[in-house]
Amino acid sequence: MTCRFLMATTTLLHEIDSTRVDSTLVRYFYNSIENQQIGDTKVWDTTTLSASFYDPTNPLLKYYQELSNSGHAHKDLEFTFPTSIGFNNDLVSYDKFIVTKRKVLYPIVYQPFTEISYMMGSKKEQHLNVLFCREFLPRFYVTLNFNIDYAPSVYQRSYAQNLYFVGNFRWNTKNERYGVNGYFFTNKIDVYENGGITHDSIFVDLIETDKSVIPVNLMKASNLIKVTGFGLDQYFILGKPGRIRYSFDYQRNRYVYKDTDLSSGYYYDFDPVLNPDETFDSLTFYTIKNGINWSSLSYGRYNNDIPFYLTFGAEHNYTHHNGYTEIISGEQFGKIDYQDVRAKAEVIVNIFKSTRITGKGELIFGGYQAGDFILYGQWKQFLGTYKKNYGALVFDVNLSRKSADWFEETYYSNNFRWSNDFSPATYLRLQGAYETRWLSIGLKQTTIDHYIYFGENAKPVQYTGTLNITSAFAKFDIKLKHFEIGGIASMQVTDNDNVIHLPLFYGKLKLGWNIAIVKGVSTVQPSVVINYFTEYYADAYMPALRTYYLQNDVKIGNYPFLDLYITFKVKRANIFVGYTNFYSLAKDNRYFTTPHYPMRDSKFIFGVKWRLYK
Repeated sequence: MTCRFLMATTTLLHEIDSTRVDSTLVRYFYNSIENQQIGDTKVWDTTTLSASFYDPTNPLLKYYQELSNSGHAHKDLEFTFPTSIGFNNDLVSYDKFIVTKRKVLYPIVYQPFTEISYMMGSKKEQHLNVLFCREFLPRFYVTLNFNIDYAPSVYQRSYAQNLYFVGNFRWNTKNERYGVNGYFFTNKIDVYENGGITHDSIFVDLIETDKSVIPVNLMKASNLIKVTGFGLDQYFILGKPGRIRYSFDYQRNRYVYKDTDLSSGYYYDFDPVLNPDETFDSLTFYTIKNGINWSSLSYGRYNNDIPFYLTFGAEHNYTHHNGYTEIISGEQFGKIDYQDVRAKAEVIVNIFKSTRITGKGELIFGGYQAGDFILYGQWKQFLGTYKKNYGALVFDVNLSRKSADWFEETYYSNNFRWSNDFSPATYLRLQGAYETRWLSIGLKQTTIDHYIYFGENAKPVQYTGTLNITSAFAKFDIKLKHFEIGGIASMQVTDNDNVIHLPLFYGKLKLGWNIAIVKGVSTVQPSVVINYFTEYYADAYMPALRTYYLQNDVKIGNYPFLDLYITFKVKRANIFVGYTNFYSLAKDNRYFTTPHYPMRDSKFIFGVKWRLYK
């Protein structure tokens, strides 16, 4: 697949010569048509090396803590911090399975396009994703995306069924003076929660080899998560240069935790249980956003090489929060309205086709969490020019002031209750990296003042001092003749491991060998995936809060996770067969990524990723 169109410089839509475009090329962008026009686009990944990574929590270039099954809560092994301000209704522990506005993608295609991804595993596990896009009318594109994950497990009460549907469109007038894109999404996540196995020794010491009867902490607990939303984003060109843009977004989140058997004593180490017979905790949020801004962009289209781009505007956010917990007679709490008004701005400057400077900022100047802000800046220096270079030096800086989230301030439920008056936290991250098409290697330094985290009692705690986290990282995707190598490696240390627990090292490596069967038509790629992280006190998981929290009792890690694959590429189809967690056959039962939750057992899987046109 060629990328000749990507190398085009400034062009107008009506000037594009369709005969020069690879009609099978699929690019995509997020959020608004304006991102497409300034060149903020990505190329669809169709490589054989990435075909077998069917699970959102097991991608090639990330590593997550997981529970015993696909579709459950997860946590990034890389240290992360909040990247938004204002009222936050996101569910971080289920982020990879929930599609919201920021994840709605708009494909750029030149003929009707469909991609089908399917995986089948043991215990009737199945994953299906269908993505479709076509131009129904001149300049009117529609995209539909459906996904379902059905994931039972050998362990008791370890089950997940996740599904989402996303529909979106984009359209512009013939002269491009007006454009609009809209979206709709709905997510439903239904999981059984078992609270982990009661005693790790039963599993580790092979006291019980039938995993389906190993005792677990919770036998009748479940989480139900529903997230639905829709919105419009439109622009109108005022002149040359200059346009205005208006956006509207609506989102409804509902989280329900239910447990009809509290006899195990699982919660007794935390707050007193108010109703010992049943837990029914429900949270609902309705969020409406209206934003308007001006930008210097006019009719031009660029390939990330726009000489100068400036946009600024304002946004109003409104959220209604309603909570309910059934305690004997039932009680309602947290019926509160939150509003804020914020200013937003962004600038991009390209100098001499070798230097790119980007800056973004956001400030809440009225309402909830007034005074909070985020600033982001990047200097990217190409070694050569944008088109002909030997890589680039990239320097990033993030600075933010973030008040405590509503969840960290006040919470009331059958099993947990707290009320806090925390000071705002300040985050500063400095990062430097060297990047090429196949490699990114660099250093990060994160400094946090008044860090808020969930302590050993699974409640929010604030550290009043200053914390530092330093990390070195590498990401690579290399092809050498018949060999392909992809993966990540990271080392990270903190100056206070009583507050932040991190593995000193974690990494993922996939090695593949391409063997031609019919030249230019089909190949076969045997491959191995190696996952590893050093031993550390990994955060524990609390189902009733859908949150990870600090623990100092159990160390996990220092275990090699090995997956074996054979992938057959036939034209545009990738068909793979795999055997996961191969090393577990040695009966070295230490394969945890979260305390008390054994990682997925060894199993055979079969899958296919198939792209169709017309």
